[in-house]
Amino acid sequence: MCIICTEEYKNIKNMTYLDCSGCTRVTKIPMICGLKRLWCSGCTSLTEIPVIPGLQMLRCSGCTNLTKIPIIFGLQKLYCSWCRSLTEIPNICGLQELYCSECTSLTKISIIYGLQTLVCSGCTSLTKIPNISELQELYCTACTRLTEIPNISGLQALYCSECTSLTKIPNICGLQTLICISCTSLAEIHSCSLQNLDCTNCRRLTEIPIIPRMQILNCPWLFQNSEFADNLKKLSFLQKKLRRRYLGKKLDAIIPQISEIYYSPGCKGFELAKRSFYYSLS
Repeated sequence: MCIICTEEYKNIKNMTYLDCSGCTRVTKIPMICGLKRLWCSGCTSLTEIPVIPGLQMLRCSGCTNLTKIPIIFGLQKLYCSWCRSLTEIPNICGLQELYCSECTSLTKISIIYGLQTLVCSGCTSLTKIPNISELQELYCTACTRLTEIPNISGLQALYCSECTSLTKIPNICGLQTLICISCTSLAEIHSCSLQNLDCTNCRRLTEIPIIPRMQILNCPWLFQNSEFADNLKKLSFLQKKLRRRYLGKKLDAIIPQISEIYYSPGCKGFELAKRSFYYSLS
């Protein structure tokens, strides 16, 4: 039995932290003025959380019978993953981080101004991501009904692997990292600011932007523009001239990477390119 079931909390003055995680008997969280942090994860019989003024952090992951998140002004962090009965995340003013992965009944996330991190992976009923300009990190892996990513101006990192209905990534100014592994319907990536890209197993991709670091595997129809081909030729010419004694291990390391990028596995030139590069270094 937890501190709520035994009513021990009534004897504690100025309580700012309450943890009743894992208690399967508690059905309702009492109103406790002054509470700053509430941990009630895994309370599978819990159906209601009150509006507690001043609450800053709420952890209620795995509360499978919880159907509603209260609108608590000033709440900064909300962890409600695996709440399978939740259908909506309301507009909580001041919320900075939202973790709602595997909420399989969730169909709507409100526009929450000021939200910086959104983790909604595995929300299989979710069809739309809100356009929140302050959002910096978005994790929406395995949201299988998601068809588009909004053009979020402040977004820096996007993780959308296994979003099998997603067809394109818009040109998001400022986006630095894009991980979109196994997005099997994805055909277009538009971004001029990308620094890191992993589009492994995106079999419908036909063209991508040129970026410093990228991982491309099992994308047999991928096409790199003419500038990439020219750079590859220049690099090949350079390493023939300077040889191993000048560039040594550094060139030896990057040649295989470029080979794998330019010649995807399954294509004719993949192994030939590797052998050719290694032979010219010897």
